[in-house]
Amino acid sequence: MNALRILALLLLIAPGCGPRTPIAPPVPADGAESSFPQTVTDSLGFTATLPTRPVRIISTAPANTEILFAIGAGDQVIADTTFCTYPPEADKRPKIGGFAPKTISTETILGLAPDLVLTTGGFQQEMTDGLRNLKLPVLSYDAKTLDEVVRNVRQLGVVTGRAPEANALADRLVARAEAVRKRTAAVPVEQRPRVLLLLGVEPLATAGPKSFTGEILELAGGRNLFADADQVYVPISEEEIVRRNPDAVVLWQMGEPIERVNRIAQRPAWKDLTAVRQNRILHIDDDLLSRPGPRLFDGLEQLAEQLHPQGHSPGR
Repeated sequence: MNALRILALLLLIAPGCGPRTPIAPPVPADGAESSFPQTVTDSLGFTATLPTRPVRIISTAPANTEILFAIGAGDQVIADTTFCTYPPEADKRPKIGGFAPKTISTETILGLAPDLVLTTGGFQQEMTDGLRNLKLPVLSYDAKTLDEVVRNVRQLGVVTGRAPEANALADRLVARAEAVRKRTAAVPVEQRPRVLLLLGVEPLATAGPKSFTGEILELAGGRNLFADADQVYVPISEEEIVRRNPDAVVLWQMGEPIERVNRIAQRPAWKDLTAVRQNRILHIDDDLLSRPGPRLFDGLEQLAEQLHPQGHSPGR
């Protein structure tokens, strides 16, 4: 697995410990063009007044890019990053760099003359401050829980003048998460599989409970094999995996998933694992578990279906 790819994905997984079901309330549907100027506060507490509806937006984070396109503001996006690959239209936008601040070109951003730059939280904070020092209009949106993803959808609707579309999307996301919650709530704890979330093989690493993946796993009706971990990214040993003996293994899908599944199943030390004996090495698109945007809810539904295809699953 590409080490840079893993690092980028881990940077996208923010620790979270908030509510397990989205409850962010709708914002007033007054984000239309006629409602500007609009005073808004981003997820880090910074307040700014947008004099007019922004029509030249640059996004420096794939999650925010996905939200913008999902609420119908894609035409307002004039540039994004090399990690902004979804939807396909976002991948075609001019690129200002990668996700890491050191790869992003301030000169390119300035040359594009944006009327709004959307960044993300802590990892890009220094870059955000630098862009503001250059008198660029910058708002930063980050999320640590599914609830905060819903909040960002609603807030970006106001920012872009797309509040009705954003509120409608947010309501659908809330309903989808609630449907999964109701379904898995009926599964007794002892029937919820103990799951190893395998982020990396060389070296072995998993996701702790304070991560998007950990939150999604719990809501999808699984039990994190390393629920006692404090970190988001947890280095683990083969001996500890064997000792804990997972009922299922979930791989982040990078490259050819079948080849990776076979490689895991053929590890000599793992042949007696319950997950291997019961052929429960699962895989899911890493973007659906790492980007704090609307597709996290796709990942939630897919993982719930994989863990409980008939509404229940063998566990211990």
